[in-house]
Amino acid sequence: MARKVRRDEHYTVVEPSYSYSYSVSPYGQPVARQKHRLTSFTEIRDIAGAVTILSVAFYFVLYTNDGRGIPFYLGLAALSVVAGFFIHEMSHKVVARSYGCWAEFRADFRMLGFALLMSFFGFLWAAPGAVLIMGNIGPKENGKISLAGPGSNLIVALACLPFWMFAISGVPDMVANIASSLYYFSVFLGAFNMIPIMPFDGAKIWHWSKPVYVATLLAAGLMLFIAFY
Repeated sequence: MARKVRRDEHYTVVEPSYSYSYSVSPYGQPVARQKHRLTSFTEIRDIAGAVTILSVAFYFVLYTNDGRGIPFYLGLAALSVVAGFFIHEMSHKVVARSYGCWAEFRADFRMLGFALLMSFFGFLWAAPGAVLIMGNIGPKENGKISLAGPGSNLIVALACLPFWMFAISGVPDMVANIASSLYYFSVFLGAFNMIPIMPFDGAKIWHWSKPVYVATLLAAGLMLFIAFY
């Protein structure tokens, strides 16, 4: 999930307010794109906290007493969270920075606490926070930034699908189990974020391009169907 933030409200999530900028100045002079630092201690802290809490939550959803033990399921949960959540959020960040925006992840620890609580009932709630962005972008750029998150989830899921669904010669059962977990988590996270209501990515993709939204939603729906077929 990607959201836009004002500089004077560094920790406050706000609705996107679109603005436009010149590729050259009104006087015909090129305008240098502003450079922003890659990350900060706050972002690293929030990413680490979100990954840790989500991994524990997903562990409680995944765990079955089948003899493979806690380390196996905890490691599987952590790998799924990194491949799903982390890549999702960093995809937002990379695309936003390509447009010259400041972009950093901020965790929502209240929602992470809720996710942990819901995991005890076997349900994973995936709303751990958002990449906050600040810069001169319009609906098209904001839509592409938003699309990067669910798009990355579908790409990860597609990469895992052959190892899970098809009997590839020489692939150990453990690889198939890992691929299955990565597929489920990535598809669920991508489809969940396609809800066309603010502040989800789907609302901004819909505002930018309805055909792109419908195509992405259909792809996510098909892959979600495969996951539970």
